[in-house]
Amino acid sequence: MNKKVLTVVLSAVFFFHPFFAQNAAVSAFLDGCKAYTSGDWTSAVFSLKKAAAFEENNNAETYYMLINAEIYSGDFQSALDSCIYFLEEFKGSFYESNVVYLKGRCFYSLGEYDKAVITLSDFCHQYEGHDMYPSSLFWIGEAFYACYQYDDARALYQRVVSEFPDDVKAPACQYRIETISQRDREEKLLYLLKQTGEEYLFAKEEYEKQLKLYSSDTNAGTRAKLYEAQRKNAELEEKYNALQREVDALKGGNKMPVSSGPTEAELELLRQLRIKAEETRYLLETKSQKNNQETVRIE
Repeated sequence: MNKKVLTVVLSAVFFFHPFFAQNAAVSAFLDGCKAYTSGDWTSAVFSLKKAAAFEENNNAETYYMLINAEIYSGDFQSALDSCIYFLEEFKGSFYESNVVYLKGRCFYSLGEYDKAVITLSDFCHQYEGHDMYPSSLFWIGEAFYACYQYDDARALYQRVVSEFPDDVKAPACQYRIETISQRDREEKLLYLLKQTGEEYLFAKEEYEKQLKLYSSDTNAGTRAKLYEAQRKNAELEEKYNALQREVDALKGGNKMPVSSGPTEAELELLRQLRIKAEETRYLLETKSQKNNQETVRIE
């Protein structure tokens, strides 16, 4: 938004105010200017629309102020309509490039991300040296980010940071880059958790299978398989815990929400399996000792 231009326009209007105080068109425009400078956006929109109804105020300056007032008031649909009208009626205006940029911003704010990307990309192609060029790159990146196209978004954020390090949008771009990097790490961790969960389910089934076999067979081979299942369960639990600590560390950064890992119920089940394994081992050892004692008696 060209605030310097707006300042010049407003200064000129206030300077000539005494000469046009009786003119209804100028009076409406002045009311809009006063509301605009005071930050009363609702009143500014109302007065500027009223002013624009007069033929002498139906010009680029009035509509450019109206567009900005509508954006500041949060009425992006009206601002978009005003942008479209401006670009049709005031082609070649000094404000045309700014209005193209604002049109793209309106599309983004309305959630029409594809149209925002197209409009702001056109702006970048047409006005490469414009003051709002870095901001256009940022908002294109934001549109990609909103559509989960993180790689495309990161490329634009990195461009702003590297080519325009002093621009007002550079810190926001750096933050987004770090956020996307954290998200990539989170996805890798969650993938590992998923893989570990599948291994855990397999190990649990194998353990239960060996436990059933033990109830009818106490030979050395079954005992060895049961011990192996117990060992795998313990390893998987430790692996779960290690990965969960990393996910918790990401949560502690508060940069973006982290998807949940293994549930408390799953971890509790692991703990119960370990207890059962210990109990089974105790039973095996007790029976083994009894068998040895019986063998000694027979001898």
